[in-house]
Amino acid sequence: MNRTMADRIRARGYDDFQPSFTGVLAHIDTEGTRVGTLAQRMGVSRQAASQRLQEIEALGYLERVPDPNDGRAVIARHTPAGRQILLTAIEVMLGIESEYETILGSDGLKRLKRLLTRLADKIDPSGALESK
Repeated sequence: MNRTMADRIRARGYDDFQPSFTGVLAHIDTEGTRVGTLAQRMGVSRQAASQRLQEIEALGYLERVPDPNDGRAVIARHTPAGRQILLTAIEVMLGIESEYETILGSDGLKRLKRLLTRLADKIDPSGALESK
């Protein structure tokens, strides 16, 4: 699904979009997220989160700014281009889910989501697999 999503986002003009971006962009709050919090959500080290941020920041989708409440902390936030690609990703995801619903039916899709959530909670409670 992640690969299909990335392919469709690239087809909409974001040629530089990589499947690994999804796990980062999806964990950034509307007003921005501290790098340490982002790392925790992604299940990776601060260093790994910073490295991924740097890649995406170089493409202009994210920026890092000082936290106004704590001069030692850094906040990652979407740029206007990052917000646009996030909206595109949501549209693409809804389209994919609609296709799955056509195949499985509404109840089948709901059941699939419940089962996948239950499986992920058991085999990856920290969310570490999401970042791979």
